[in-house]
Amino acid sequence: METVLIAAERQRGDEIKRMLPPGGYVFIRAENEREARMKILDISPSLAVIDVLLPGGGAKDVSVFAASQDVDTVLIVPDELSAHMSETMGKYGVYTVSFSRDSMWTMFSVLRIAREKIEKAEEKNRKLLARLRNEKMLTEAKCLLARHKGMSEAEAHGFIEKKSMNCRVSLTDAAMSIIRELS
Repeated sequence: METVLIAAERQRGDEIKRMLPPGGYVFIRAENEREARMKILDISPSLAVIDVLLPGGGAKDVSVFAASQDVDTVLIVPDELSAHMSETMGKYGVYTVSFSRDSMWTMFSVLRIAREKIEKAEEKNRKLLARLRNEKMLTEAKCLLARHKGMSEAEAHGFIEKKSMNCRVSLTDAAMSIIRELS
């Protein structure tokens, strides 16, 4: 379940909840800037929805703070300020929407798509890092074979491949074994 912090006065917070798309959300409410900041630090919600009409002010500051804590942050602003605030708050990683169901649903759709793209990029990054680690290990094993056994790079690579096949292990495992033997 996704934890959503709603920073707004009570009645407006209930209206915001009703506007959000259906889903498994755990809602936490904060009714002022201080309370919102504490809950962001204590709970680490995945999403913060902050009403610009937050009692006591400070909605923009809380939004920027939430975004700085890697919390997806949506600031609800009046229609007439939407374009200006979008540009201003976008610099801090804060999304802005007007107070309407359509705007909220569109923003949730954008957030979902952005999260999916980030997940795909992170998965690709993990695979590339694993491949890089494997190549580094293979290169290190080749260097050790060249230094200790006088092999060329091609001979060292063939030696590692042969060891991998004979021992029925991956090239990386064979390289790791050679590194342990020769280091």
